[in-house]
Amino acid sequence: DKCKIKKGSIKTIYFLGNSHTDHLRETHYKISNKLNISIDGNTVSNCVFPPDPDEEKCGDIQSILQERLLNKTRSGDIIVISNRYDTEEPKDYKWLTDKESTERLNDFAKKIALKGGKIVLFEPTPEFQLSIHNCKEEWFRTLTNKNCNIREKVFRKEREHIYNLLDQLPENIILYDPLKAICFNGECSMTDKLGRPLYKDKDHFTDFANSMYIYEDFLRFLKDKKLI
Repeated sequence: DKCKIKKGSIKTIYFLGNSHTDHLRETHYKISNKLNISIDGNTVSNCVFPPDPDEEKCGDIQSILQERLLNKTRSGDIIVISNRYDTEEPKDYKWLTDKESTERLNDFAKKIALKGGKIVLFEPTPEFQLSIHNCKEEWFRTLTNKNCNIREKVFRKEREHIYNLLDQLPENIILYDPLKAICFNGECSMTDKLGRPLYKDKDHFTDFANSMYIYEDFLRFLKDKKLI
């Protein structure tokens, strides 16, 4: 219950995943206030959802959360999943990079659909190799480091294998593309056009990025998909 925002609506939006769900909490909060809708968010750092049984370091906590969702979900509820996508470290990270993880997601989505719920899956978000402190202009230093941004086309090409897998998912898994919210004129950066930080580290969003950019776009997405 400590991970909930309770509102008057009978509909609940559940947010599940690893730290790439946790960095969206400002969006959770603003959506709850805007729509008078209950939010239930549970994240486990470095542990994907639906759970990977081979991730021994994660124990059974994500499995417990999955069973909880299957018991609590009601018709009209929305389950939003956001995990970090494949990366070189750790080597055993397998979120949607093998047949087994895709099958686990499909199986969970089928069970949720039988209960009248909907699944929304966040697509990849850009990651950078620098600290945000190296990507902010200061009065004594202009920004010249090209590693502070990446062309959207380049990012999509680098993650082409992921996008191909996402395109193969069934229609009952609704995809949300956050690049439309946080990339500007084909450029993805650690800061916005005014130099304000969108990232608090190499791959996690700031509350400012949520409040100014992601929240409005995700809210519009939910309405366009007639989920709310």
